[in-house]
Amino acid sequence: MFDLVTQGFKDATLKLKGQARLTDENISPALDAIKRSLLDADVDLKVTKQFLENIRQKALDEVVTLKAKSGLKVSAGDHFTKTCHDELVEFLGGNQTEIIKNTKGPTVILLVGLQGAGKTTHAAKLAKLLAERHKMRPLLVAADVYRPAARDQLKILGDKINVPVFTLDTNDAVEIAQKGIEFARSEWLDLVIIDTAGRLAIDNNLMTELESVRSAVQPQNILLVIDSMIGQDAVRTASAFDMRLNLTGVILTKLDGDTRGGAALSVKKVTGKSILFAGTGESLDKLEEFRPEGMAGRILGMGDVVGLMDDFTKAIDMDHAEKSANRMMEGHFDFNDFLEMIGTIGKMGPIKDVLAKTPLASQISENDMNKVNDKDISRKGSIVQSMTKKERENPDLLLIQKSQSARSRMARIAKGSAHSEKEVKDLVEQFMQMRQMMQMMSGLGLGGGMMSKIPGLSQLNQMAKMAKVAKMMGGGGGMPGMPGGMGALGNMFGGGSMPAMPGGMGGGGAMSAADLAELNRMKKRKKEEKLKKQKKR
Repeated sequence: MFDLVTQGFKDATLKLKGQARLTDENISPALDAIKRSLLDADVDLKVTKQFLENIRQKALDEVVTLKAKSGLKVSAGDHFTKTCHDELVEFLGGNQTEIIKNTKGPTVILLVGLQGAGKTTHAAKLAKLLAERHKMRPLLVAADVYRPAARDQLKILGDKINVPVFTLDTNDAVEIAQKGIEFARSEWLDLVIIDTAGRLAIDNNLMTELESVRSAVQPQNILLVIDSMIGQDAVRTASAFDMRLNLTGVILTKLDGDTRGGAALSVKKVTGKSILFAGTGESLDKLEEFRPEGMAGRILGMGDVVGLMDDFTKAIDMDHAEKSANRMMEGHFDFNDFLEMIGTIGKMGPIKDVLAKTPLASQISENDMNKVNDKDISRKGSIVQSMTKKERENPDLLLIQKSQSARSRMARIAKGSAHSEKEVKDLVEQFMQMRQMMQMMSGLGLGGGMMSKIPGLSQLNQMAKMAKVAKMMGGGGGMPGMPGGMGALGNMFGGGSMPAMPGGMGGGGAMSAADLAELNRMKKRKKEEKLKKQKKR
């Protein structure tokens, strides 16, 4: 949803490329690029001006050091990016905040908002998230007494997530809310989420009823559920609700939609209320705790590894994932692992969102990102599922090396999966490239860390290290046998080749025995040099 804003920051960074230090002259074009993107994204004008002025002052006041203590060279553009990141974090809410918990009884959350914002659905999403993450025991209270079938909808959602739903056969929302809290106490439940009525627009009757509910139940949290797709109207709505109810936070919905992002970027600064949760999809598990730092990283194209791991832990059993990752990093990678990998990524959400959270995000152009196709996941899966058990476990059976057997196997797989033989051949080639990448990382000892636990994504966290190896092998010449950047992964989802990685990691084709031997010699030489240095000390 932040494509416009992200592109603005990319353009700003390009304008500072090659600059040794930041000056008022060279920073102005960069800020202009950001300004255009923020206004196009429907960010409030006053907020935009203040944001840019803060960046200007902090960037110009900062002393630019071209070489860090670690020896790593940095640029004026790097300092500018860091300044933008810090300001964005503050812009989006600063330190991460949580719901206010009641120490003397059930924690009460009152959900308010306009009709159609998604209050009922997000009441269930919030109950599921807090039950799973914070081990709370929730009760849903259906206090929307006006919308037809609102109570039935909440009961259905409650059944899906195995959370009790309380309501009464009355149109008195205050009574329903009060009796709901009494029921929670009697059942030793420690969380009450009250779904209230909405209107198509803010009116006095709506606010009066909500004020009556608030006075009767004294909730610790009053959260406004607001649709991010309505732009600056979302901010005005938040201000109106806050004036009458004194909100404690915001739940922003439809962050996965094709929105311009202005509401998310403005709501904190305009209302002073933090975004606590963000809806990222239609299913009941698509709600996440809003992390300003993670969102700032995504906007700047720096990724959000914490958020990525959060998505991953929802999608798969961690013990199983660790065993799978260990197998892969030991060089064992077959079509069964490949099928598991694309299945896991599919569960983590739209592939564009997954890639946006990786450290490679800034290197993927908007054009390449738009080519990424989620439907390709199921297509690739159907091809693998048409293979025999023997073929999945031994992918080399499908290598065409003047082998009539391999050709007949591919023809059979193509027919069984309703794909062309070329599509099957392309998939096998992509798989072989990925297997070589896995073996390369295994040989270089690049496993480990959080990212290594994600089947098929462990290589993303190690690209920087691999770039160093590429430089040792001659810099711009490219790493022999490696797909162009993330070509294999990009092609797998229909996006074409991803951009080349730092250090000239271009190239293509199968890695020859000579290339592997040269790599082994290089590793041995580096090891010997390291031992010599240690002896001299």
